Formats: sequence, structure tokens, C-alpha cells
Amino acid sequence: MSPQLGNERRAADGVHSGESGRFTSPVRSSRLSPLAAPAFRYFFVGQVVNRVGSSMAGVALAFAVLDIDDSASALGWVIAASSVPMVVFMLLGGAIADRLPRAVVLRGCNLVQGVVQTATAVLVITGYAEIWHLVVLQAVAGTVFAVSYPAFLGMVPILLPVEERKAAFLLIGQATSAVGILGPAVSGVLVATAGPGWALAVDAATYLVAAGLLLLVRLPPGDRSNAKPSVIGDFLAGWAFARHLGWVIPAASASLVFNALVSGAINVLGPVIADDTIGSEGWGLARSGQAVGVFVAAFFLAKVTLRAPMRAIMIAFVVWCVPMLVLGTHVNVWVLSASFVVAGAALSLLDLAWNLLVQEKVPEEMLSRIMAIDGFFSFVATPIGQLAVGPLAIAFGAGRVQLGCFALAALVAAFALTRRRITDVRLTGGPPPQLTG
Repeated sequence: MSPQLGNERRAADGVHSGESGRFTSPVRSSRLSPLAAPAFRYFFVGQVVNRVGSSMAGVALAFAVLDIDDSASALGWVIAASSVPMVVFMLLGGAIADRLPRAVVLRGCNLVQGVVQTATAVLVITGYAEIWHLVVLQAVAGTVFAVSYPAFLGMVPILLPVEERKAAFLLIGQATSAVGILGPAVSGVLVATAGPGWALAVDAATYLVAAGLLLLVRLPPGDRSNAKPSVIGDFLAGWAFARHLGWVIPAASASLVFNALVSGAINVLGPVIADDTIGSEGWGLARSGQAVGVFVAAFFLAKVTLRAPMRAIMIAFVVWCVPMLVLGTHVNVWVLSASFVVAGAALSLLDLAWNLLVQEKVPEEMLSRIMAIDGFFSFVATPIGQLAVGPLAIAFGAGRVQLGCFALAALVAAFALTRRRITDVRLTGGPPPQLTG
């Protein structure tokens, strides 16, 4: 099969030209130059608005659950309710995102998420929310995310030329982290004063605003003449290509463990430990540190040339887990905040390295499927981590569980760095390959 990259790659108003679909840039790439393309600009603003609400929602949902049932297990069930359908439908979601116009897919997903979060906020504000209500609503949200996640990750390469993409990836991470710096802290204060329902209501509104902004991202339909007759056929073609690449599945299998550890130890057990020590305000402030780390690291990463992306990714994964060391020993607001700053810097490096690797090695028509396969492996064990951490904390103590999770993360990274399929991958700066039969 040979790719036909046509119309969808010729859509970033005035930034590239040519009948063959090759990009030419009228100006030298700079940190803000991706914003010169109107389609990318509307997409970018929509994602920043979305992040405003999302940065508040995590803290708000955690404490909304704890207000109903003050236990790590209850919080684990609610968060897992989102993770399970997300994993189950992720692979098909990637095929759907490659098959349909990605901007349209994202627009519909934002609308559904806005309705779901509105219902959640109303139930929490009125006091009628029960754990099963939140479980059902989060299950719907997780199903929608299974489609929106691979669609989002496939947008930048169809909006911008190759030379603009590194700046775009850093700009997205930096801008969304900037609004995320205050989001968790504001959410913590709002939860402590007005209640978690109002923070969830803000999140619902931002989903709807983001959907409206995506109406302005108008792209011609991409050439999908090589698509299979069914979504299942498209998925199977994507799976075959991932196996051909060789590094996608091994790398995603390693990240499977990291995501399970972080989702359980930090996202579930972290708020429980904070509730007994530094409170919701302290937890919100500490979590804001991660956004600070992402924001600051982007300035340095813009000047860095990555050649061995997988090595950088595995090291960054371990550094991302550093807050576990603080949560497992002595919880202090400022020390915990500093650990999240370090974790955020690692997350920025990880995200950039992966995005640059995929956009260089994967043709546009396969982007969402490869991202979905990576997402499936990355998140498949997340519900296990979320559900297991409560009983483990009861059996061994929360602090020991945190330290054990960090030790396991270090061991997995060390093992991954011995695998040549991971360590031999190199970035060359070349254009994406053409897909052949």
C-alpha cells in the first residue's frame, strides 16, 4: 500500500505549498512561528481553553469522591471507570481518527465531554451524587477519550510543515502547562470553599468552548483512498505497521508499567495522603509544580537536538516518578512541589521525544493508529494500579507502597535500556516515510 497524502496535508493556510504536498516555509521557524498558520492557531487556542478546565478537574473529582466516601478504594473505582473503557476502545478509536477528519472527531468528542461533565457538576453541587453516578459518567468520558486522544495526537503533522513541528509540540506543552500552573491551586481553594462541583462546572464549560473553537479549524478531507473497507481492517493494517517498526510495542509495554504506577501511587494514593497531611489546598499547590516544570523545561528543550529519543524517554519516566519518594517519606508542601517541578520537566522531555519520533517515522495516514496502539499499551494496566493501590496501602502502609512503586519504576527503566530495539532508535531529522505494501 502506498500513501496518498493529498489535501489534508495542504491545509495550514499559507504555510506550505506545492502539488506534491511538500512543505515550504516562508519564514525561519521560531518559538511562536507555528501560530502564523490560522488552522493551527484555532486548534491551539482550543486546547489551551480545554486545559484550563482539565487542570482543575482532577483535584475536584478526587475530593468530590472523598466527600461521598472517604476511602482510596472508592476513588480508585471512579478513576478506573474512566480508564477501563478508554483502554477497551482505544485501538478502534485510533482507526476512527485516521478514517475521519480529525478536527471533526475532536469537535464531537468535546461536545460529549462537556455534557458529561455538566451532569457530574450538577449532581455534585446539588448533593445528589453517589459513587455509582460518578462511575457511570466517568465510563462515558473514558469511552470518548479513547477516540479523542489519538485524534488530538495526529493533528499537528496535518496542520504544520516538518520544520515547525518541534516548536508546535513545545508551544502546546508550554502554553497548556502555563494555565495549569494556577489551575490545580485554584481548584484546591475552590474545593475548600465553594465545593468540588463548581470546579467541575468550569471544566464542563471549557469543553463546550473548545468545541466551538474547533469549528474554525477547517481542513479539506484527507485522501483516504487506501483505507480498508472497515474500521477493523484499518486497525489491523495499523497493527501490522506497528510490528514492522519494531520499537512501538516494546516501548509501549515499558510505559504500561510506568502509567500504572503513577496512576495508582500519585493520582489515587496521593490525594489520600494529602488529605491527612497538607489538605486539598496543599495538594493543589504541589500538583501545580508539575506544570511549572513543563513550562520552564520547554525553553531549554527548544535548543536541544535529540538523537536517541528512547533513551531520553526511559530516563524521563523514572524522573517523572520522583514525587513518590516524597509521598513515601515526609510530606511537606514545598518539597513535594519541588518534586513535581522536576517531574514536569521530565514529562516535557518525554512528550517531545515521543512526538518527534512518531512524526518522523510514521506516515500521516497511520499517525492516529500508532498513537492509539501506544496509548492502549500505555494505559491498559492503569485500572489495575488504580484499584490495587487502596488494598496495598491498607496491607503495607501508604508510605511503603509509594517507595515500592518508585523502586519498580527504576527497575523497569534499567531493563528497557538493555533492549537494542529501544536504544538503537535514532532521529535523523528526515521527512516521514512513505508507506509501502
